[in-house]
Order: sequence, then C-alpha cells, then structure tokens
Amino acid sequence: MDEKKTKLEPKGKDTKEEIISKAAEVKDSVSEKGEEVKVKAAGVKDSVSEKGEDVKNKASEAKDTVSGKSKEFRESASERTEEIRTTAEKMVNDVFKTLREKQEDLGKTINDYTAPTTPYLDLIDTPGEFILIADLPGVEKEGLSVDVTIESVTITATFHAGMEGENINYIKRERGSGEVTRTIKLPAEIKIKEASANFDESILTLKLPKEIAETQKLEIN
Repeated sequence: MDEKKTKLEPKGKDTKEEIISKAAEVKDSVSEKGEEVKVKAAGVKDSVSEKGEDVKNKASEAKDTVSGKSKEFRESASERTEEIRTTAEKMVNDVFKTLREKQEDLGKTINDYTAPTTPYLDLIDTPGEFILIADLPGVEKEGLSVDVTIESVTITATFHAGMEGENINYIKRERGSGEVTRTIKLPAEIKIKEASANFDESILTLKLPKEIAETQKLEIN
C-alpha cells in the first residue's frame, strides 16, 4: 500500500502543476481578450460618437432647411394674403359703386315717373297786360314761389305726397308729388315792378303789365 501511495503522489503533483499552468494561460488569455474587448469598445464608442455628431449635424442642417422653407412659405403666404385682400377690397368697392350708381339712376327714374306735369296754366294777352292763370291743386302758399323777369315767368310749386301707410294700397296713381318748376316765355317785355300775384283756392293768378314803348308824333316840315 505504501508503495502505491508513493507512486501516486508524483502523478497528483504533476496534475496540479499542469492545472496551475493552464489556469495561468487562461488568465493571460482572458486578460488579453479583456484588453481586446476594451480596445474594440473604445473604437465602437468613438464610432458611435462620430455617428452621433454626424446625426446632430444632419439634424441641424435639416432644421435650418425646414426653418428656411417655413420662412419662405410664411412670406409667400403673407404676400398672397395681401394680394387677395387688395383684390377683395377692390371688388367690394366696385360693387358698392355700381349699387350707388344704380340707386341714383333708380331714384332719378322714380322722380321722373312720379313728378307732376303741372302746373297747367293759361296765358291771356290783353291790350295792356298779360294774365297768367295756373291750377295748383294740393299746393299750399308756403310751397309756392314766382320769379319774373322782363320777358319770362318761373313758377315753382311743391306738391305733397298722397296717403301713405301699411294698409294703403293704390290701385291707380296719377297724381304726382314733389317739386316742379315751369318757366313761361312771354311774347313781350313786362313792367316787373308793377306785376302782381294772387293765390286763392289753389288757383294762381298773375297780372303782368306790358312794357309799352312811348310814342311821339313828329311834326313834318
């Protein structure tokens, strides 16, 4: 037994040394691998850093491009909006101008349609004067004026509007309303200072003395 034991001890010693040697080799290998991993990791880190910086640069360039495009779009939109606003204002002004013109034309047409054609009158010639008689129904004295020159008479009268109201409906309407002026040319000159006017029961009567030239009989030699 002792002899076997002695033989076994050297074998066990060699195995231990072999294990220690292999362990040292593994340790060295692991150390080398760790160093290699560190180097690769550093390379990856630098690569990632470079890639990150590149991404940042590209992102910054994209941001600048977007900002430039956005500014260009805003300026273009602003110009377009101003153009549309100017065009719209011109169209509105043209519409209002047209409406005003149409309204004025309509007002003139209505005035022409409803304006009375009176005063109807008679002009009478006598040896010493002209007598003018005018019918002015519905005209008040305050709404009447007469102007004379040596050769004409102008009568201005205001005819009041008829009945108005929500429940009033005209079936036929021939009596005009508003202001009317009529000028009558006289056949001969008159004495303005001696002319007279009388207004009674809607009838205007004017007496216009003639300006008769004086005559003198000449003696014949």
